Amino acid sequence: MPRWSNAPPKGTDQPSFRIVRTPATKTLTGLITSPDLVGCATHFVQNRTIPCEKEDDNDFCQHCFAGHSWRWHGYVSAILTSTHEHILFEFTRPPADTFRNYLLYAQTLRGCLFTSRRPSGRPNGRVVVACKSVDQSTLRLPEGPNIRNILSRVWNIQTKNVSSGPSSRPHIQRLTVKPSGADGRYKSPAQSEPQ
Repeated sequence: MPRWSNAPPKGTDQPSFRIVRTPATKTLTGLITSPDLVGCATHFVQNRTIPCEKEDDNDFCQHCFAGHSWRWHGYVSAILTSTHEHILFEFTRPPADTFRNYLLYAQTLRGCLFTSRRPSGRPNGRVVVACKSVDQSTLRLPEGPNIRNILSRVWNIQTKNVSSGPSSRPHIQRLTVKPSGADGRYKSPAQSEPQ
């Protein structure tokens, strides 16, 4: 006789979180479940986003050295209001300012209702984010995941003691990805012109 239940047993599988970006022609609306945003400098190499390995001026990053530009990407966990899927929302530097302003106002991003859209309707168009407070007494949000652990799995980074605290720095095993052509975002030191 089967043991029926209305949910899968806990601890049998790691939850999967899709990384979602702002679509070109639609508005994305979500309710944030993480208390803060998490971000890092990234390179776009071989058609995928990977973290920059340079933590300070003394570190070496093979992708910076190869002339790849970098771009900062930020992430929050959120529930999409259209499907109730728990996702990671990815954004670049300009929308991060809106989230940081909301964080100063509310002391946490958890429970923030946000909309994200591209006014130009182009896939690479500028992203505009708007944040709004909601009555949290009526909400039952799931716990936000450890975003750093999820990204470490996505980027295949071996880490030790990755925590969500702002001062913790994971020990990273270097990635080995062959570089592709530079993509023209922020110039790396190898691309800088002599003055």
